[in-house]
Amino acid sequence: MSDNESSNNSSSKDKVKPAIFYAQKSKEDKPKRQNDKRDFDKPRSNSRGGYGKNPDKSRAEKGYSGNRQASDSRIETFKPRAKKPMMQEGDSPWKARVNRTEHLPTYDTTVKPEIEHNSKRQRKEETLVYSENSCKAVFAKRPEAIIKAFFLQEKTFEFKALIAHLVEHRLGYDVISDEEMTKIAQTPHHGGICLIVKKRQSQLVAEYLSANGQLKQDCVLAIDDINNPHNLGGIARTTAFFDVNALLLRKPELLDNGAAMRVAEGGCEAINLIKADDFVASIDQFKQQGYQIIALLPCKVSSLKAETFEKVTIKTKIVFVVFQQINTKLAALADDIVYLPGSEAMAALNISVLTGIMLAKWKAFSHRD
Repeated sequence: MSDNESSNNSSSKDKVKPAIFYAQKSKEDKPKRQNDKRDFDKPRSNSRGGYGKNPDKSRAEKGYSGNRQASDSRIETFKPRAKKPMMQEGDSPWKARVNRTEHLPTYDTTVKPEIEHNSKRQRKEETLVYSENSCKAVFAKRPEAIIKAFFLQEKTFEFKALIAHLVEHRLGYDVISDEEMTKIAQTPHHGGICLIVKKRQSQLVAEYLSANGQLKQDCVLAIDDINNPHNLGGIARTTAFFDVNALLLRKPELLDNGAAMRVAEGGCEAINLIKADDFVASIDQFKQQGYQIIALLPCKVSSLKAETFEKVTIKTKIVFVVFQQINTKLAALADDIVYLPGSEAMAALNISVLTGIMLAKWKAFSHRD
C-alpha cells in the first residue's frame, strides 16, 4: 500500500472511532461540620441514661452525676402550676368559661313604664277578699266590684249564683286546688273562695256631713292609732252589729286588708268609711254640727277626769273616739271621757273588746230612751 492509502485508512478509522473523554465526577459541596463535631469521648445523657463512646462502661464509670449537670442547660425547669380549688357540689365544669362570656338576656328584662304603672294602679285600686261570709257580703253589696273569682271544687255549688253572675258578665273564674288557693290568698284560712275586687272609695268628713247631717240619730266611731288588721276587723264587725253608721280613720285602706275583712265577716260592707287627714280637725267638724264627742279610755288614767258610762248623758248624735295610746289633744276636745272599771289583775282590755262593751252599753241606753 502506498503512503496515501495508509493515511486515508487511518483517517477513516479515526472517524469511525471518535475519541471519548471520560470526565471525572465532580465532588459535591458538603457543608462544613467543623463546629458541629461531636465529642464522642464525652458521654451524653438521655431519658434512658448516659451513653458515649464506650457503651460497655458502667454508669459509675460514665460519670452519671456529671452528665446531669452538663445537660441542665438544655433541660427546661419544671414549675408546677398552682392548685386549682376543688369543684364544689353543684358547680359546672363550664362555669368559668360561661362567666368569661358576655351574658345577653334572652328577652327584655326592663319593666316598661306603662306595665309598672298598671301594676301600681292595680295594687292601689284592687284587693283580695276571702272567706265565705266576706265574699257573700261583697257579692250582695257590690257585685259590680268583683273582677275575678277562685273556688275550690266543693264550694262551686254553694256559690252557684256568683258563678252565674260571673258567666253572665263575662268575668273570669277558676276552680283550683287547696294548695293553689293558699298561694293566691297568702293564707290557709281562705274558706275555699277568694275574690279580686275593687276597693271601696272613702268619704271626706264634709261629704259625709252633707249626706247624713240631717239624720235625727247617728253614730260614728273614730279609730285613732289602731293598725292591727285583726283588731280593725273585730271593730268593724262589732260596729256593723250595733248599727254604727260610719268609721272614721286616718287610713281607711287598712280595712281593705284581706285579714281584716275575714275577721269582719262581711261587716266592712255594712258601714261607711270616712278619711281623716287631720284627726283633730275632723272631730271638731262633727262637734260643730252638734255631735256629742265621747272618748273611750283603754284604762283609767289619773291625769284625766273620766266617768263610767252609766253617769254620762247620751245624745242621739254621737261620735265615739277610741285609741290604743291616749291622745291628749283628742281627750281635751271630747265632751265626755268614759272608762270601763275592772280588776287590778289586768290593766286594760283588748281595744276591740272594749269597743264592743261600750257600744253595747250605748245601744242599751238608746233603746231605753
